[in-house]
Amino acid sequence: MVLLAFIPSAKVEQADVPVFRVVIDPGHGGFFSRDKKKHGDKYDSVRGEYLEYFAEGANFKGLYEHEVVYSIALKVMERLALCSIDGDFDEFNDILSRFTSKSPGRIFIETMISRGESLPEKEKESSGDVNGPYRLYDYPDEEGNMTMGRISKINSFKPHLVVSLHLAETAPPDYLGMNGIIVPPYNVLKYGFKKLKKGKTGKFNDSGRLNSWFQESGRRSKRFYYFKDVSQYFTGYGITAKYRLDYDDYKGFKYNMVTWCYRDDPGWEEKAKQLMAGTPYSANYQTFSEDGRFWEREKSVYEEYRRGRSFKDFGGDNYYATYEILRYVLYSLGLEGVEGKTKIPGKPFISTWSVPLLVNAVSAYIELGYFDRKWDRDVLINRQEEIADGIAVGIYSLLAGLQDFKGNFRNMPSGKCIDLKKYDITNEKSYFDIVAGDEK
Repeated sequence: MVLLAFIPSAKVEQADVPVFRVVIDPGHGGFFSRDKKKHGDKYDSVRGEYLEYFAEGANFKGLYEHEVVYSIALKVMERLALCSIDGDFDEFNDILSRFTSKSPGRIFIETMISRGESLPEKEKESSGDVNGPYRLYDYPDEEGNMTMGRISKINSFKPHLVVSLHLAETAPPDYLGMNGIIVPPYNVLKYGFKKLKKGKTGKFNDSGRLNSWFQESGRRSKRFYYFKDVSQYFTGYGITAKYRLDYDDYKGFKYNMVTWCYRDDPGWEEKAKQLMAGTPYSANYQTFSEDGRFWEREKSVYEEYRRGRSFKDFGGDNYYATYEILRYVLYSLGLEGVEGKTKIPGKPFISTWSVPLLVNAVSAYIELGYFDRKWDRDVLINRQEEIADGIAVGIYSLLAGLQDFKGNFRNMPSGKCIDLKKYDITNEKSYFDIVAGDEK
């Protein structure tokens, strides 16, 4: 797979202009196959097999999520390339001038896209591993050599910001349009784990967060899926209908399925195979132990910055970045007279999503719309330039800030940049720098 990147030359490091790294992550690609053994995803080195079928993304009457978001992603990349040291910033300033009358602060942006274009239909039937370039997790190639998946490649770029773009076929009616996809704070998950250990999984004060929890099926409550996510996050196993650990619902240890500095030391699989008590691989709530670099990371102040601290203090910089970009997208459409009466930044889907959980970067994970809704389809197909403008300007604003907006629409962006300095570990190194494992 070719990862398109626009990276300024080394002389930028000596300049006074700040340099930020941004990954655009268009969802999915590849294809679904019933042959999970060969074409699946989420490779588990404990069992030596893929745990899930490959998710090719939503489709609706000839429209495909992976194609639409990739097209939009390329347009965003073209715009952000204008912000590199070798880019034409005057041209990007022309885009900014749609939104603001004030000259923006100058920054440089290095960019990467997490995947290439999906394969043509005729190549999907080939005997090779056609899903390789699109998998989220590390996987063995056809010779058995472990290969980095998209999450590992994202981490190797050491981004400050990752913007993931998705669509869905449909959504519950209370999801009105564009909305965020948010990973919960560690303390929110830890609270649920303590309740599972005590067997007390009844109602509790969740500050309304469970109303937005991702519900895989209407057959179970959102509270059930909260506890299922909690159990899988800590132990790798789901839960039964009676909220007990489900040994038949094994999802593996996700933080060990990617290449980064928080992966456990070689040989961890043997402990996991034995389900050793007093380790992070114990399939028992009472004997599970949060030992290792990943769990230290999860409890860190940097993850609180990214994800928040509690049910009440929820979302952190991830939430802000996600909804600020959504507001810029709707603002960009509004500037062209494209407004929907019900189109507002809707409530999020909350769960332990892979990308925002397994990167150190601020993560804006976005559902751009739903294929079964005509307004969404029209905008997603015919207004991609405006959507790309909104995403690119939103990214710039998150890194540099914008003021003096033109026009007055509902749900205007705030224009405030994220304080990334709080992620600094030393004067030379930040939380973003250490993720790939080559920094200590």
